Amino acid sequence: MYRIIAVAVAVALGATVVHAQNADAIKQRREAMREIAKAGGAPFKMTKGEVPFDLAAVQTVLKTIQDNAPKFKTLFPDDSKVGATEAAAKIWTARADFNAVADKWAADAKAAAAAIKDEASFKAEYPKMTQACGGCHGTTAGFAPGLGDSFKRMQTPLQ
Repeated sequence: MYRIIAVAVAVALGATVVHAQNADAIKQRREAMREIAKAGGAPFKMTKGEVPFDLAAVQTVLKTIQDNAPKFKTLFPDDSKVGATEAAAKIWTARADFNAVADKWAADAKAAAAAIKDEASFKAEYPKMTQACGGCHGTTAGFAPGLGDSFKRMQTPLQ
């Protein structure tokens, strides 16, 4: 009887440790995406003409992307496929493609940061960089659901 209880406790503790690892990776990647979404709020509105051009805000989101995009390559470990995540299975089945998208996004943000100096260059260069979002969230990429309302949802802190 004691052996059965001991085995059950050991299994439960092991599952808790695995679940904690899953939750940590998921939380880290969600926080990284939220950081990008928060920084990207004003530039997104600039593209629609809703707020005036602000070079500092543009450079902030580009730096935030450069800092966070490479992290995504390590924030989707095999033990984080389930839980509070909307990540598509394709991330794990097409890992090299996913990693290439993360690298391209960081490189595109770096190029945009170097090129954007004023409103005219913002209008010309920023849309090129935002196309990288479709590398994961686009309907053909299949790494994540479309942006839709997720952009607004990502701007609020995790509970």
